Amino acid sequence: MEVQIGGLIGLYGGAVMGILAWWFGRRMAKKQRGLDELHDHIWQKARSISWFFTLASIYLLFTFIMFGMELKAPIVLAVIMLVHMASWGIIGVILSINMNMSEPLKPSRVKLGISIVAVSLIIFTILSVTTGNWWFLLASVPPNIIGLIFALTPERSGEDFEK
Repeated sequence: MEVQIGGLIGLYGGAVMGILAWWFGRRMAKKQRGLDELHDHIWQKARSISWFFTLASIYLLFTFIMFGMELKAPIVLAVIMLVHMASWGIIGVILSINMNMSEPLKPSRVKLGISIVAVSLIIFTILSVTTGNWWFLLASVPPNIIGLIFALTPERSGEDFEK
């Protein structure tokens, strides 16, 4: 059995960085009195919505297996964990921004931006799985960033451009 040092560093280093970021974020929010009922509601709602994305990813992985694709347990668990954590974080950020803006984001823009992210992730994941080259997932980063920016920025009206 071969130990993959980079994998261990990524696995545990990512966990440590995530815990430190979570702790630092909560500390900063506590200083600014941001840990209130609204904060709890937003992140509970985000967590419950992320389970729908997790369920969809499980069904997608089962579909891949039914079509004869051999998937190993670490890959399946990594995909499920990534989908759950990423959707929880993205939805939490969208809800936080939307609740704290003077004018809420338009649901159509948010849905379109999230759709861009989902479609690019699905396409590049299928490309990666079928070719066996995981570098294709890096190609999904630009469309994902564009989709997130589109989803998280309010639509500008003509009055904003005149100022």
